[in-house]
Amino acid sequence: MVTRSATRFAALVGLCTGTLLLGACSDNEGTAVPAPVAPVAVSSQPESPQQRNLRIRDQLDELGCDTNSCIQTYFACEDGLLSGEACDYYRAHPLK
Repeated sequence: MVTRSATRFAALVGLCTGTLLLGACSDNEGTAVPAPVAPVAVSSQPESPQQRNLRIRDQLDELGCDTNSCIQTYFACEDGLLSGEACDYYRAHPLK
């Protein structure tokens, strides 16, 4: 009889302990839990032609090529519409 009472008492204590632990966990209701910060992919989407052209134009500007004719010459050389000495500089300094 004592063993049965001890077993019931242990089960009751275990149940109460579990309830208290669960209750302690639920005290955080309504508070924000910080989510882990995922690293941002730099180039997850392919670059659009407009974005690429703007990026190249900015790079040309950094190299000192800031006139319209200079920029058009670069794109003409890149597209194969222009060749020769005018494209030597751009072949020596590729922008990709």
